[in-house]
Amino acid sequence: MCRLIACCLLLAGAALATEPRDLVLVRSATRADARAVEAAGALVDFVSAEGIVAEATEQVQASLRAAGFAVEPLVPGISDRYEANFNSGLEFGQYLTYDGFVDSMRAIAANNPGICRLETLGTSFGGRLVLALKFSDNPSVHENEPAVHFEGAIHGDEKIAWAVAFEMVKYLLNNYGTDTLVTRLVNTREIWLLPMYNPDGYVAARRYNGNNVDLNRNWGWMWGGESAQGASAFSEAENRAVLAHIWRNPMVMFISFHAGIEYISFPWSYSPDSIPEKRLINFLSQRYSVPTGYPYGQGYQGMYPINGSTKDFDYGYGMMGWSIEVHAQKTPPASEIDPTFNRNRSAMLEFFHRAGQGIHGTVTDAATGLPVHCQVWVGPANWPSYNHRELGDFHRFYLPGTYSVTFRAPGYLDTTVAGVVVPGSGDSSVTLDVRMTPNESAPLFACRLVWCSYVNETANRTYPVRALGPSDGVPFQLDNTKTICLDMNRPVRNGPGTDLVVYRSSGTGTASVQGANSWQGPWTNIGTANSAQTGFDLGSVGLDSTRFVRLTASGTFYFDAVEGVNFTGIEEGSTNRASRSVPGPSVARGAPRARGRPLSLLDATGRRVLSLPPGQTAPPRLAPGVYFVYGETATPVRRLVIVR
Repeated sequence: MCRLIACCLLLAGAALATEPRDLVLVRSATRADARAVEAAGALVDFVSAEGIVAEATEQVQASLRAAGFAVEPLVPGISDRYEANFNSGLEFGQYLTYDGFVDSMRAIAANNPGICRLETLGTSFGGRLVLALKFSDNPSVHENEPAVHFEGAIHGDEKIAWAVAFEMVKYLLNNYGTDTLVTRLVNTREIWLLPMYNPDGYVAARRYNGNNVDLNRNWGWMWGGESAQGASAFSEAENRAVLAHIWRNPMVMFISFHAGIEYISFPWSYSPDSIPEKRLINFLSQRYSVPTGYPYGQGYQGMYPINGSTKDFDYGYGMMGWSIEVHAQKTPPASEIDPTFNRNRSAMLEFFHRAGQGIHGTVTDAATGLPVHCQVWVGPANWPSYNHRELGDFHRFYLPGTYSVTFRAPGYLDTTVAGVVVPGSGDSSVTLDVRMTPNESAPLFACRLVWCSYVNETANRTYPVRALGPSDGVPFQLDNTKTICLDMNRPVRNGPGTDLVVYRSSGTGTASVQGANSWQGPWTNIGTANSAQTGFDLGSVGLDSTRFVRLTASGTFYFDAVEGVNFTGIEEGSTNRASRSVPGPSVARGAPRARGRPLSLLDATGRRVLSLPPGQTAPPRLAPGVYFVYGETATPVRRLVIVR
């Protein structure tokens, strides 16, 4: 097997050579020691009652002993054993090389265009392809269907994780059209399979990517405080590619396969606190546990504390997320591939099915009928998720019960539907099709979190999603020197006077404020938020707009919200499309009127803005927005869109 050999890996000042690794027990070490063990260069597999089980070279073992840890060998040369297992092969269940995998994915997509499409999400640090297959009965287009995502080998040496995801690719292909369950799921879901998340690590048979970063410490929910975490949140090309993927395709469920122990790990991993919707994640984890026999629990206690994990970001973004450890060995013999996949297969299919349970629907603009990209907040937990930009469809898993659902988008009036009942029979789902009303008095606001720094998990129990939406007095505690980066969903434009307002709910802490039109910068300093309500003029710092806002705290900053002045009163994308159909600025050309009858203009909320007397064809100057024009009952209502 061709291996990519790196000369050395610098990890927090400790050199990790490419010499063989042993499986060792760091006796009496606890979960609280996991970060120190990783910082020394070991690869932590799990924490047991006896201590931490990890992989370590002889050099790293010596470093651990020098630090006062008792290290006992369990399996000498475990990395060599994994390599030998990788080279073993069977006719059906076998490990593929990177090149063989790429060729297979291309051939599968080319030969089955009716049910799958190959998408290159991006490239790795080393220039290798990050490939995903989408399974659907119309794979080339987005449909109003719940989406699920399964991935493997985010840690490149955990190759059985790759195999389980890739075997599902083969299973769907081999059974579509003959197996009624598989056929139904492919026809009614969007199933994304990303078997080889970390191709650099897979080729090199090592945990990290080609930039020596642990991709499962580099995600944007509570990033930092870890070894091999990367230079910044989402610093790595692989993670940026998958982030863009889920921004384009919001998922109901996001599952990342791992190996080295058998365990179903759910959020949070950064905090001992339960997620707000623990009842949901417990139910689904139990459903996966029944056919597999894997134990399940919260990552923080059941495994060990980590920051910047995929599953924490998944749930923070409104998806049900897991890291599922599928085998006690990271790369067992190829003869273990089929049994391991078969052990997981029915649970994976059930997750495909469960994605259709809960609350679903579409969100459109009441004036234009076009999709509105929005937050979907479901009570009583009051946790957000997002709909799809293209069709406006949203999908959230929920158990039978009664819920309140609020739809919130910058520049629109909130729409709340109370008493939403998810039934306990049939497909256990309910559909809500919502029309949101644009309003020029409704502010723009932070719509979604890009990333935030880690917190002291025992002292700070607040969530960064509390900084989303308009000011409501419920803050995220941004600790001293820590940073949060937010997406306003569309640019806040420079206009007369104040364009951007940062709200602090209490305290005396301050925060530097920066703006950019890409979350990766370049960033422009806008000023300092130092009061309960600090306004900023973008033009005064040379900005004509900013879509992304970044705050860094000095002292403890109780960050309530950031709002922008709304100059359109309608979603930007919808305005642009609608404005093409406007015949001209004259009201007379846009709306025929009965002779001698007054002409009335209503805004998007139905409020009468003005009446034009007979003979007057041009209205006074109006603020940009959507207006409706009518002359009398028998006259059709016409829509007029005014854009700046």
